[in-house]
Amino acid sequence: MLHDGLNLSTVATAFPSVVVILLALLVLSLVGLTILWWNHRRFLTSVLSKIDALQPAAGKAVSSANTGDLEKKLSAGMGALVDQVGRGQEELGLVFAHLQTLLGQVRDPVIITDEKMHVTVCNEKAQEVFPGGGKTRTGDPYTDFLAQVPVLELISAARRENHPIRDRIKLMISGRVRTVDLGVAPVMLDRKRQGMLLVIQDQTEIIQNVQMKTDFVANASHELRTPLASIKAAVDTIADTSMDDEPTLRRCMAIIDGHVLRLQLLVRDLLDLSRAEDPRSVVRMEPIDTAGLHDMIVEMFSHLAQQKHIELRLGPVEPEVSIRGDERLIMLILKNLVDNSLKFTTSGFVAVRWRTVVTGAAATLPKSAPDVATGTSIILEVQDTGCGIAPEDRDRVFERFYTVNRSRGGADRGTGLGLAIVKHAVAAMGGTVSLESQPGQGTTVRCQWPVSPR
Repeated sequence: MLHDGLNLSTVATAFPSVVVILLALLVLSLVGLTILWWNHRRFLTSVLSKIDALQPAAGKAVSSANTGDLEKKLSAGMGALVDQVGRGQEELGLVFAHLQTLLGQVRDPVIITDEKMHVTVCNEKAQEVFPGGGKTRTGDPYTDFLAQVPVLELISAARRENHPIRDRIKLMISGRVRTVDLGVAPVMLDRKRQGMLLVIQDQTEIIQNVQMKTDFVANASHELRTPLASIKAAVDTIADTSMDDEPTLRRCMAIIDGHVLRLQLLVRDLLDLSRAEDPRSVVRMEPIDTAGLHDMIVEMFSHLAQQKHIELRLGPVEPEVSIRGDERLIMLILKNLVDNSLKFTTSGFVAVRWRTVVTGAAATLPKSAPDVATGTSIILEVQDTGCGIAPEDRDRVFERFYTVNRSRGGADRGTGLGLAIVKHAVAAMGGTVSLESQPGQGTTVRCQWPVSPR
């Protein structure tokens, strides 16, 4: 009984302390929960205020909510913000599409790189210049271009000065050395990254055309100056010579006659060349009466061929072979090729041959012949047994005013425009010209052009 009493007394004494501890724990729990709730509310309020600051529309959506629950307000605000991001992405995609369309209209290659010189944007023209472009692995076309020393120097200068730079340089593009105007400008890709904008303007053909025109004027002036000077000298001699000096007068008249003829040939060839080169000329691909062409060749050159004892062979065209082309241009080609062959042939023959080839028959052509295009092509060959052309002259005979045999004089030397006229006349019909020749054995000029659809 004493033991039981002591136990009850001990419990009764300790009970107030336990109650106090439990109450303290309860109070602390309530305080902790209140602090957590307050912090959670402050966090939600802070997020909502930031959403309001970022997107006014989101704030309107929050304020229009009927419920006072912050979680629902946050959900509404986040939904509005997601909608804003979606609209922003659509607008950004639209801007990028407009940029691509704009770049597609630029005629020059345009490349935009990142800070590591990796290509990020390029237009269609750049993809044409650099086949397979847009890749950034070592050895790919863009990498090869960007790694060239002149390009790196311009990029470094543009970065150092933080200003666009433009310069004319020589670069290797698609396996060929080209002269280009390269513009380089720093561009900001975002707030931290700086890339480079490169605009490439190929000036090679323009420079070549300017040089060609300069050379043409110089050569034409020289070709005109020589006969005019000779005619003037002959006229002065006649003026200072007695009319009774018949041998001197005859010699001077012969000089004048020869150089007047040369001037006539030169003017004729210049006009023919101008017509062949004129881009405004209409090229009519029509069926050609080769018999009529051959009759004109015989009428023009049979007398000269008989004088030089040269056989003029005009090969027949099989009835099933349809020859098509521009009759005016083909006549120019034939006239100049036959004239050239007769001029440099002293014995043997000059032959004119026609044939057609189709895709797959290219293997039957000589190796020097141009590649046969898809479809049917016409081949016109003019072969002679003349003096031939030396190897060092073969690549230049199609240049204007280039004359192989400079020892000839007067009209018999030629104007140096015949093969240039042939080249441009064939090119006007979309074709190419090739030449085979061996010194002392003769020359074969082969013209090939595609047949346009009927």
